[in-house]
Amino acid sequence: MAMIKHSLHLSGEVVMKKNRDGIITSGIYDGLIYEHLNSVVEKLALVLFTTVDFDSESKSRIEQCMSKGHLVYASFQSSNLSLLILYNILKRNKYPLPVFALEYNRFWFQDLGYIARRLWQYFSSTILRKQYEYVLDTDYVESLIRDNKSILFSLLSKRYFLKRYTQVKYDSLRYLIDVQKRIDEPIFLLPQMIFWNRNPERSGSPLGPLYSIISSLATGDKTLLFAWLSIMTSATPPFVRIATPVNLKEVIEKAKVDDTRQLAVMLRNKLLDDYYHEKRTILGPVLKSQHEMMERVLYHPNVENEIKRLVAEENIPEAKLRSNAYKYFKEIAANFSIIYIRLFEIVLDWMFRKIFDGIRYDAKAIEEIRQAASKGPLVLTPCHKSHLDYLLLSYVFYKNKMCPPHIAGGVNLSFFPMGTIFRHSGAFFMRRTFKGLKLYPTVFKQYIKTIISEGYTVEFFIEGGRSRTGKVAFPKLGFLSYITEAVDEGYNTDVVFVPISINYDRILEESSYVQELKGKEKENESVVSLMQSSKLLNRKYGMVYINFNKTFTLKELKEKLNPVNITEAVAMNIVRRINDVVTITPFSLTTTAILMSSVKGFSRDMVKVNFESLYDYCEYKNYSMSESLKDKSYFDEIIDYVIQSFKEDKILETLKIVGEGKKLEAMPDMYVLPEENRPRMIFYKNSIVHYFLPLTFSSLALRVLHKNGQSSFDSFRSEYVYIRDLFMKEFIYSEDMLEDVMRSIQDVVTYMQMANFATVTQKEITINADREKDAKLRFFGRILQEYLESYYVVCATLLTATHTRIQKKDLLTEIRKNGVRM
Repeated sequence: MAMIKHSLHLSGEVVMKKNRDGIITSGIYDGLIYEHLNSVVEKLALVLFTTVDFDSESKSRIEQCMSKGHLVYASFQSSNLSLLILYNILKRNKYPLPVFALEYNRFWFQDLGYIARRLWQYFSSTILRKQYEYVLDTDYVESLIRDNKSILFSLLSKRYFLKRYTQVKYDSLRYLIDVQKRIDEPIFLLPQMIFWNRNPERSGSPLGPLYSIISSLATGDKTLLFAWLSIMTSATPPFVRIATPVNLKEVIEKAKVDDTRQLAVMLRNKLLDDYYHEKRTILGPVLKSQHEMMERVLYHPNVENEIKRLVAEENIPEAKLRSNAYKYFKEIAANFSIIYIRLFEIVLDWMFRKIFDGIRYDAKAIEEIRQAASKGPLVLTPCHKSHLDYLLLSYVFYKNKMCPPHIAGGVNLSFFPMGTIFRHSGAFFMRRTFKGLKLYPTVFKQYIKTIISEGYTVEFFIEGGRSRTGKVAFPKLGFLSYITEAVDEGYNTDVVFVPISINYDRILEESSYVQELKGKEKENESVVSLMQSSKLLNRKYGMVYINFNKTFTLKELKEKLNPVNITEAVAMNIVRRINDVVTITPFSLTTTAILMSSVKGFSRDMVKVNFESLYDYCEYKNYSMSESLKDKSYFDEIIDYVIQSFKEDKILETLKIVGEGKKLEAMPDMYVLPEENRPRMIFYKNSIVHYFLPLTFSSLALRVLHKNGQSSFDSFRSEYVYIRDLFMKEFIYSEDMLEDVMRSIQDVVTYMQMANFATVTQKEITINADREKDAKLRFFGRILQEYLESYYVVCATLLTATHTRIQKKDLLTEIRKNGVRM
């Protein structure tokens, strides 16, 4: 290789000399980026594109790589404007600026001296026939990297593609791989792309390639005018995204081949795959219009064959069936619009600040979900405790630069005007029951299969409706079966399930849930109910906690379990994973401590003792707890805050006694919980009760053994299993509790030994004779007291019933009456 002699001055100017072959090597000017750019162009870009910036995750990635190795920006744009925008954003954030660009033409935004030199070079090479050596035939770029200078190259340069494709020396990736082989420090490739907006790509454009230049498409190169117009006319703001950095040193070490050219091809393909993946997760799949979706659904053979069957077997006119199919589709289908999403974001920014103290979730989990999306369409499966669940996940995904999901909602939410807004925000609607409907199930099922085939992210609530009790309910299989069928029938190769727990310090529907549990009919959503519920926005409801468990694919579960009923296996796997990541909140833990303090009255000191006992077990099990609970110095503050919140809502009352002069005097730190208010608090206890089941079952089993004068470990195990099976239809158990009972029991026994609740030998287990320790063990046994009392009331009602047949509604009324009498 002919070597160039050079020196880089502070001014950024390169002094050139002829090499020994007499070739003038001033071709280096082709890639040089001067610190002081063309002031007119730079100021114009600063004014027009001042809103463009990195998203927070991209900033974090740059900062992490800065301290670990050399930075090379790998851009998926190749225009002068794209380079200028990137340069200005890096400068604004005080990140390393690229001093050299490969496969770029930076002509018009450099200073006049640079332009003059470039023109002279062009004149010398074409008129004077002077030869110039290509910069990658020198060690100049390598010396920049060794000096820890950042460089940049374009992965999608149209101008340089043919040169790179036909002559290997123009391949920047190949050169960088060779450099990495010669140096010890890692080179980090930072894949970079500009999103001018977040408009989904749409299928079919009459303008062809010209469309990406003059339209408001989210990605691609644009001229200054059309880039500015795209930003000005789009509802969503522009940003620069850095995809997952590539450690070139690790790539070379892990590669099965050593040939540089092969490595460059493999790496280029990986980077292009990453680019496509980033586009899909941020913008979503190529968006088809509602009419295109209708054509695909209603003309599908599944729908056509069902129409033919109904005509032949039930003699229904074909025209009527097709008219009904059209109406069903319009009732069901979403009509996604990024403008509505952006407007929703503005409204939700305001609303969530107004009613919540914050929304907590793990940003790393979002990144893991983004990576998992490469395996197939995401299927978000959150638990369902509030109407706000619909809004929260879309909000979090959009905020983290991921396309919001298509959400399955009940048709009760399609009322005007909210139905229109929800539909444009990605919601599609389903009826609660398909019973007696001709053709509707076929149209709905085909719509689900079609959106799976298109690769849309789908969200549905595995429990069906909202949980009125606070527990995660047993799964409904209908909707899920359509998704598993879609994969089995080849609509997509796989889907990725994302189990999600959403917990609230307080929920907006608290009062209405209690009324419904007492027998009041649920009110249908309407404009009137919406206006009435607006008063709920005038107060705070604490924090929201969103936890994402590890994703899994349908294929992975099939290979792992090989289940007889795949839909049921997926459903149970989802709800178990949701239960595993439920956040123990200050409200849920304090509420449990209050409810277990006394039936009606209690002291603050009693609450704190119970709180610490519950916390001790949660800490031992390493359960998911809110940040505020991880610092024990906050316990007093937390307990006071929760009690005060319930007092303000008149759920708790300060205990008052008759004092001197027969006046009522408030007792400090003593409180009363009226019986009618207990259900409002039980909701929060129920959200975490599953965490204590192994200890509660063990406590009850030991109590039975003690009463019967038994102490063998085998008897203890038998009682534990009996109690577990008694509540089998009440709670969702972990796999250990069902399939590895001894492991589940042993873990609890270890804790009981550590806490001195029980004495354990190889074959026997007995309750500690110490009254204080025994009282604490009894305390954990009382966690299920409400459930045992409810079972007793139901059994007593059935045993005394005089009717051989009774309507469900009437039976529930009788049970409630007996419960009140008892």
